[in-house]
Amino acid sequence: MRPSVVSVPAASSSENLLALAEVSHFGKTDMGHPGEGPWTFRILPEPFLTAELKRIACPRSNRKVDSLTFQPCSPHVYQNQDRFVVEEWNFPGGTWQFNSIFDGHVNHHTVDYVARTLPRNLKESLGAALRELGSRRIPPDRVSQIMRDSVVQLDGSISSNFLDIFPRDLRRLSRMTDREVKNTFQRDSTGRSRSAAARCLGGTTLVLSLTDPNEKNVWVANLGDCHAVLGLRHRSGAWTGTLMNHLHAGHDHREAQRVRAEHPREPDSVRNSRVLGFLEPTRAVGDTWLKIPSLYTSRVFSNLDQDWISQGTLKQCASRISTPPYVSNIPDVYHRDLPSRPWFLILCSDGLPSAEAYDGMDTPTMTRTWTEFVGQILDSHSPAVNTALSLLRTAIGGQDEYKVSRSLTVEMEERWMDDVSISIQRFQHWPN
Repeated sequence: MRPSVVSVPAASSSENLLALAEVSHFGKTDMGHPGEGPWTFRILPEPFLTAELKRIACPRSNRKVDSLTFQPCSPHVYQNQDRFVVEEWNFPGGTWQFNSIFDGHVNHHTVDYVARTLPRNLKESLGAALRELGSRRIPPDRVSQIMRDSVVQLDGSISSNFLDIFPRDLRRLSRMTDREVKNTFQRDSTGRSRSAAARCLGGTTLVLSLTDPNEKNVWVANLGDCHAVLGLRHRSGAWTGTLMNHLHAGHDHREAQRVRAEHPREPDSVRNSRVLGFLEPTRAVGDTWLKIPSLYTSRVFSNLDQDWISQGTLKQCASRISTPPYVSNIPDVYHRDLPSRPWFLILCSDGLPSAEAYDGMDTPTMTRTWTEFVGQILDSHSPAVNTALSLLRTAIGGQDEYKVSRSLTVEMEERWMDDVSISIQRFQHWPN
């Protein structure tokens, strides 16, 4: 029996041109790493490029705040672990503005829990304090303490929920067999025990801001390596920016020294600029397994069916845990009086400063670059511009369609950039 043959006519010259035109919309890139790749990406012309950027970033705006979160990788490769919450809180004395960025790591369980719970808890605590004071002005230190306590108490609830399921007594825990631990997870039809353990393995850094109704005061709470930049416009029209918070990471000398001082004679407390050689941020909500005795890692977390942290890493880190906690849950809280002249506040996850546009740029230069860029947009009084989206675009290439297209469409089977979340709050009483 002769095989079937399909005849394909030769392409006409016009079809050849169409094929060449199609291929011309693609390029090759090393993603800024000479010698690697190359990887294919699609070059998007305008207006399709801006439309695709908006589709991925889902920018939002209200009367005060522009915000977004961005991760261009396909969800089957990697899912964004950043979250942001922007809310207006109406209290008897007026409306407070709350902004927050949560930068999760290891899994989604902890960051989802924190983003869902912390704003609600903080709102309840602030509301109770304002009602208690009545018509009296709340002292700035009181607001700072409420923010600090809300973060610490939430982190404590993650530990407590876990220790309500597994023994607090280490002798009892040591007598549990692997089968008993696994049965605790498997027999829980509600998933409560697994969720509690998952929130202890995962973690999140955060940056929060509160602004009072008259925009006279702003508070920023930071835990980890997110950024808060306050931009001020001077009477001359020039903008200056200040990084309001200190960054809590193992590569920061002051933070590394603090961790080492809390764990003397433990050379691995900070190893390769990471806590216990594992975690880059030195302060975070969650990461409870690095805050409690190592027996919980060897007996419980090693028996949790998960693919976030390898068994080898758990075992290695557990061998280094002697005097927990190694990760702090105490945020730094900053208060600033706000001037009557224009200002703005940028909150962002560490994905923005790690973008290629800022590679090798020191923090003061980067802060000045952001401030001048956002200030120029605000001075233009363009109501259609989302400042967070504009700042994101300049970080991934600006008006260079080649670079922006590359960041959005490169075909890689691994994550090529960190999650980026941005919120920008604007001075409400803007002069004409």
